[in-house]
Amino acid sequence: MYGSGILHFHMKSLPSMLASFIVTNTSSLIAKFKAVSQFFSFCYGEIRDTYFKKISPFYHSDYENLVLRGKLAHRGGGEGEFFFFSGIHDKDFPWGDEEIFWDAALLLRKEDGTWERYVLTDRDISGLDLDVEDGIYQYQGPLYQIREGYQLYRSELHKTHLPAHLQKVQARIEIRFDYEKYDPVDLPFGVNAEYQKMIPHELLEDIREWHPQLESLGWHMTPHRVKVREGKITLQDETGSREFYLVGEKTLGEAEKALFSNIRWPKIYYNYFCALSPEPRTFYVKVRSDVLRGNRKDVVIDRMEQELGKIIGRWVTLDLQVDDQGAKTWKPSEGKTFQTVDDNILELNNDHFPTGVFQRRVVSLRDEKGDLYLAMEEDMDPLNLGGVNSDRVVTVASIKDPDKFKALDKVLEATGFFPMLDSARQKSGKSQKDFFIILKPNFMFMYSTKDHSTYTDPQLVEYLVSRIYERGYRNLAVAEARSTYGTFFTNREVKTVARHIGLLEKNYRVIDLSEDLEEYEFAGKLGKHWVNREWKNADFRIAFAKNKTHPYSRYTLTLKVIYGALPMENKFLEYHHKRDIFTTTIEFLKRFPIHFGLIDAHISADGPFGIFADKKPNLTETIIGSEDLVAADWVGGAKMGLDPMISDYSRLAVETFGKPQIQLVGDRSLYPDWVNVTDVIPWVTFGVLDRNYLFGNFFYSAFAYMDPFFEYKDPGFGREFTRKLIDPLKELFFQKVEKGEIDAELNERLFKFFSDQG
Repeated sequence: MYGSGILHFHMKSLPSMLASFIVTNTSSLIAKFKAVSQFFSFCYGEIRDTYFKKISPFYHSDYENLVLRGKLAHRGGGEGEFFFFSGIHDKDFPWGDEEIFWDAALLLRKEDGTWERYVLTDRDISGLDLDVEDGIYQYQGPLYQIREGYQLYRSELHKTHLPAHLQKVQARIEIRFDYEKYDPVDLPFGVNAEYQKMIPHELLEDIREWHPQLESLGWHMTPHRVKVREGKITLQDETGSREFYLVGEKTLGEAEKALFSNIRWPKIYYNYFCALSPEPRTFYVKVRSDVLRGNRKDVVIDRMEQELGKIIGRWVTLDLQVDDQGAKTWKPSEGKTFQTVDDNILELNNDHFPTGVFQRRVVSLRDEKGDLYLAMEEDMDPLNLGGVNSDRVVTVASIKDPDKFKALDKVLEATGFFPMLDSARQKSGKSQKDFFIILKPNFMFMYSTKDHSTYTDPQLVEYLVSRIYERGYRNLAVAEARSTYGTFFTNREVKTVARHIGLLEKNYRVIDLSEDLEEYEFAGKLGKHWVNREWKNADFRIAFAKNKTHPYSRYTLTLKVIYGALPMENKFLEYHHKRDIFTTTIEFLKRFPIHFGLIDAHISADGPFGIFADKKPNLTETIIGSEDLVAADWVGGAKMGLDPMISDYSRLAVETFGKPQIQLVGDRSLYPDWVNVTDVIPWVTFGVLDRNYLFGNFFYSAFAYMDPFFEYKDPGFGREFTRKLIDPLKELFFQKVEKGEIDAELNERLFKFFSDQG
């Protein structure tokens, strides 16, 4: 007896409902559990898709693609080569971050061998219709001709003014096609081999049978070889209209309908290309996948996704060839090998994804037989370089070099630092002797000269000063403001700490930004406040940050280092508790702009508490620099494997100043083995410590540790007793470095405790 209908129940009743089920016609406990488990799997799927899509660790997305290469007949006679692709990608493709994109791209070969490029990419495109099963493609609306270069960023189409290298045209594209449909290709994301060894074979088979949603993970694609029946393309601009007709017998196409099912974390990386060579009527699809990012630390849901990510493998390959003999899948070692001929034909950058940039390109490839293919390639870039709320274009240099001084020199050269400095001096009308340059490093939160990972390298600071001095500039200063540590310990004055770490005032002065103050009328929460006179009157300000994670803002770079220029010593009271650390910093930057930003990432502090949670300092061997702090921090945060907007400093700075389009010079790879701050830590710091000043102040003063040079100020009995009581715990938070060596065992204990790794 069977039936169907609608089952109504409260979510809180689901466990008791499952427990109440009676499975008949079997006495086996395993069979009964299997039946209930399968019903739960069915219920879970429906509930997930209806109510829990955003928090489910799984996501599912469909797409349809059409790729064509061949000949177009001109209305006035003659034929020319063209390449075309267009796709409709549903929500969550490819990373499960709730984004979407559609696109269309048309390339026309000119008589001199170069290409005309007409493109459009956006979240969705009105007037575009692609139905692979019905053999229909049509689009009517704008395309954008790339008149200079070969790249388009989606963000460029949403700027106030269309960039000069783009020209809007009106297009009408109508294509009807037949196709040969081939068997679906399934690339499953299966259980990792090492986990399979840990699970009994019988249990593994039961899991697969009881929970089929795990078996559906992967890329499931149905390929079609396309033959154009008829097609017409019309392009119209201010000079007139042009019409083209597709030559069906000289055009080859590939169309796909696919389902993409995956786990949201770790984020997947894959490289795909569909290469077409119409002469032998062959196309070739090649796919390689891996993990794009796998080191974020979030609580509950993301931790569950992370654990699932360890179990489910992401490394898959596909080499599919389709020709007149049919479709054949090759082993990677037996498939075609291609050499890149030209990878600068076209590049569309979908830079609206929070995870990274999804790229669609056209490249030319040559196989081992010498046949020339044109391919539509898909790739992923974790560094999103497109502009946001800004029409500016700036250079960011990210130079990796074991020699820190050479790395800094290369950054200064690549970004045009000295021409920029000279230009600012000329505009001021001042002489090199009078032009005042002030450099703001990060060193007032240092606690030990044996641990260089927590403050800007003094050798790099003095090297930069000497380079500027060599150019003839004489009015130079290094400046810092006091920190809350000064309320707990002696010898925490700026000039004292500067001398302690080796800033010896050769050809420059050290300025304490907490002294020589004048009142200033700021906006917002900063209000009527104070500013150091020399900071206010400086002609050229340089931020020189240290590359670190941070329990409040996830990372601390050039924007955060300017928070350290706020003048009050008790920053925990004045800015954390009374105001806030983010809007006050942005307001300070608005009034006193920074002209250049540098990040000392040669030795970096990562982990939940920076160096305090790392087995050893991260030898990232990188220096980053730019005239724009937002751009510098964007690259620095992205290289940590983060969405830079996760920091409220970056988010507010982008809203206030905009993020320019970035031209990146140098190393673009993510820092290896980098560990970020888990979500629960900012929640505690903001929600508990900052909100309750007395408790927060007591907590920080009790847990703080310094070199013996910085003596703890005379505390009351309760505070001294607490410090003695928790002294063993402090060893988990601070490196008590002896003989200049990092206590690796101590670091590993903390690393495992806070990151559940190791």
